[in-house]
Amino acid sequence: MLVRVEEAGGWKRKLRVGVPEAAVEKKFEELLEELTGRVEMPGFRKGKVPRDLLVQRYGQALRADAIEALMAGAYIEAVKEAGLRPICDPAVQDLEAIPTDGKYHFTATVEVRPEIELRDYEGLEFTEHVPIVTNVDVERAIESLREQQAELASVARPSVPGDYVIIDYERLGDGGTPVPDSKSVDYPCEVGKGYIPPELDEALAGVSAGDEKTVTLTFPADHRVADVAGKSVPFAVKVKEIREKRLPPVDDAFARAVAGGETVLDLRVRVRNSLEAQARAFARGRLEEEIIGAIIARNPFELPECLVEERLAEMHRRACEGRGDEEKPKEDEFRQTYRPVVEHQLKASLLLGTIAEKHGIKVEPGDVEKRVGALAARQGKDPAQLMSDLKDTEALSKIEDELWLEKVHDHIVAISKVTTELVDLAKLREAAAQGAAEASAPPDARD
Repeated sequence: MLVRVEEAGGWKRKLRVGVPEAAVEKKFEELLEELTGRVEMPGFRKGKVPRDLLVQRYGQALRADAIEALMAGAYIEAVKEAGLRPICDPAVQDLEAIPTDGKYHFTATVEVRPEIELRDYEGLEFTEHVPIVTNVDVERAIESLREQQAELASVARPSVPGDYVIIDYERLGDGGTPVPDSKSVDYPCEVGKGYIPPELDEALAGVSAGDEKTVTLTFPADHRVADVAGKSVPFAVKVKEIREKRLPPVDDAFARAVAGGETVLDLRVRVRNSLEAQARAFARGRLEEEIIGAIIARNPFELPECLVEERLAEMHRRACEGRGDEEKPKEDEFRQTYRPVVEHQLKASLLLGTIAEKHGIKVEPGDVEKRVGALAARQGKDPAQLMSDLKDTEALSKIEDELWLEKVHDHIVAISKVTTELVDLAKLREAAAQGAAEASAPPDARD
């Protein structure tokens, strides 16, 4: 079936593939017979048109259809024969209209999975920064729980920082007339916290129900709504209500409501345990990312371009879902911004896959059953029934993928030399935020 394979730069391969003339002729006859039964021509009843006349009129198109119908199978056989691992769909060209050497030939250009020779990835030295959870962290978390349980009560006084001011607003056009379909009603604004535009925050300080104001907001040049990007736009604002946020006291009743414990002490213990578990997971995740980054740096390779393009296209499609045309991110800018991120993700995936293959890391049926059993216990379900419900679903595939990734991550940590260092939780979060900002920056900002 396969005639030859040529390298076409990077991970592209050109396959010269032959479809046997005899197979084409057989498929041609099948298509011709099918056509004979349904075609009508002047002077002939349906199904009675002479074969020679059909061949004369439709033969060339039918033969092309026959070749095309057989190309997919021929390509698959050719890939197997060549021992290739395609990573994207092929581009087909140069289809011969006349057979040579008993075959109709065509060229399929495809990009294959990179062949990575792992090196310098074992025994690397890293420091895992293990965070310390302090009493301040615990109290901050409890304050967050109080915020979640807060009640908003309407008050007959001017607004103060921390209040919610309920407003109606609409955009004003030329001459101060409202822009059609621009009105929003009962919009809550928490004042004095920096959560709303500064011009609006300032305008709502000390207002009372019934007040009306015109507030001009300045939008950044890269605002998602092109109509207001880079402009100063006036809005008519009407204050409808002032609501005071009332936090519950930290007492035993509060502890029972938010954590299921009996006392405030139970609440603090549960909050500390939760924070410590989160902190350990956070630190472990950072360690794994650092190890993966080091492995990528020590094992440079070129990515198949089709893989990068497919991932970028899918990310852009998702970013556009549910948005109007004005809010959709521009594709060229989106691709430029996220290409470094996508390239890092794809290189990590391919390298981890290579490590898993080299070390025989795979997910066993027992691993999946154990994970599903734990899930069933949390949901109060029968494990066997839940496994049956999940069979052949995307959810079960996701569980398998998660288990595989956990195993590979465990392995790369195990083959590294890791020391631990106790650090302040706030500093660790700050460092992580800085790292994330650098990772998402355009290439010229990081080089």
